[in-house]
Order: sequence, then C-alpha cells, then structure tokens
Amino acid sequence: MLYLVYRMRLSPRARRDMKAFWAWLEERERWFYRDLPMVREVRWYYSVVGEVYTLENWAAFEDEAAWAAYRAALATLKADTSWESERVTQEEWWDFLDTRIMTDPPVAAGFRRE
Repeated sequence: MLYLVYRMRLSPRARRDMKAFWAWLEERERWFYRDLPMVREVRWYYSVVGEVYTLENWAAFEDEAAWAAYRAALATLKADTSWESERVTQEEWWDFLDTRIMTDPPVAAGFRRE
C-alpha cells in the first residue's frame, strides 16, 4: 500500500468551536472522497500530546498507479469552479504543515488485534 499523508494544524476558528469543526470534517470527508474511488481507506489521527491541535490524514492507495489516478482526478475536480470553491473552505479550518508519501515495509511486520 501507498499512503499520502497530510499534516494540518487546526485554525483558531476550529480551536474556538471544536464541535463545528468535527461536524465540518465528517461532511467534508464524505464530499471530498465521494468521486475518488481509487482511495482505498482514509485514517485520521489527532495529536493530544506534543503538537496539540494537529491532525494527520492518511489516504491509502493500492499502488503508484492508483495514486497517479487520484492526482489526475483531483486536477479534473479542481477545474470545476463549484467543487474548487467548496474545497478551499478547508483554509478556514486548518493550515497545511507538510505532506509525505509512505509505504508499507517489504516484510510482514506489524499487526492489528480485532
């Protein structure tokens, strides 16, 4: 798997009204990923110690081709004025800190208990 990881710091607006922020995030996730079927899974992590008010978004892709399809689909969606005007509302809620690409190691390491 390939993971596109975004790290964001919540804006003052989000920190003042966390209930509204979490509601916005749930709706945004449904809207944003609706037309991006190449995204296999999305995970969110929220820092509560250290860099507080920091979120990480991990979007999983089967392989590099799926990630490339995602980038191409985003370019098409961003060309839609209505879609893009909705996407940029994220700037009211967070500031992007950094982005990285991660991948699973080439060995069977790690586990998840159900």
